[in-house]
Amino acid sequence: MNSPEILSERDNKKVRRIFVAVVFLIISIFSERTLQSQTADGSHAKSDSVRISYPKLYAFGGIVLAGGIAVHFTRYEPLWKEHFAPFKFREDLSYAKNQDKLLHFFGGTVGSRESARAFESIGYKERESVLYGAIISLSFLTFMKIEDGYIDYLGFDRVDELANLLGSGYPLAQSYFPSLRSFTPKASYVASGNQVVAREQSLPGFLEDHQGQKFWMGITVHDLLPERVRYLWPSILGIAVGYTVRELNTPRPYHETIIALDLDLRKMPGDSPFLRTVWETLNYIHLPMPAIRISPSVVWYGLYF
Repeated sequence: MNSPEILSERDNKKVRRIFVAVVFLIISIFSERTLQSQTADGSHAKSDSVRISYPKLYAFGGIVLAGGIAVHFTRYEPLWKEHFAPFKFREDLSYAKNQDKLLHFFGGTVGSRESARAFESIGYKERESVLYGAIISLSFLTFMKIEDGYIDYLGFDRVDELANLLGSGYPLAQSYFPSLRSFTPKASYVASGNQVVAREQSLPGFLEDHQGQKFWMGITVHDLLPERVRYLWPSILGIAVGYTVRELNTPRPYHETIIALDLDLRKMPGDSPFLRTVWETLNYIHLPMPAIRISPSVVWYGLYF
């Protein structure tokens, strides 16, 4: 673990000001969008006012705010109550052999995409929705990292924050580079009972059970094939490359790399908005499928989850 960089009281104030500025920037973005819809020419304003559902927008904002408050008070007892300290930076590149960085990336991606879906239902255009979704996801995760910065045995981990940034920005990158839509981050989980928990923490087991977590990159093979041979490959069938860690809490933990068949649930039938939302949301889960471990040694699995 690297030595923590403890900030002075003056620097602490700067951090708090930066956080407030970021929050103000987010509010300004949405306020500007609202103002534009009200002050543009008559026809444009009318179409925007019909398109944007402000009750839904305010409800979604309330849900995000309530979620942040709930996360803060849920973490207060185990993390804050006895461990508040001056803000500091601290990177830990040995914890769980960095499996937690994949969790940050995956969480950022899912939060960004689901927030974008909420903005689409509110009435924003696709590109706007994806941008705002990325902002909401990154802001929420950064809020948690800033809180970690004031905990004596943790600290603001800049590598974790980079993973948050990359994950939150991934759906945005997919909107600009459509070929990336054939690559979907996924996860699966089977409790291992081998948790790696920081001192005195008390968090949900699945978040700290990094050995039970597997993170995958699902590849939609059908969409990547040349059109002349695409019909030879079932559209729903893909391949996933997975990564996990084993033997935590032992002197020799190690990573496993797995290649498995995968299902692209976005290819499931059904055109209703509800069904599309269900399939797209479930598509972040890697279902049990035949697999082969390719590292550190070769092992075949009839079904692997």
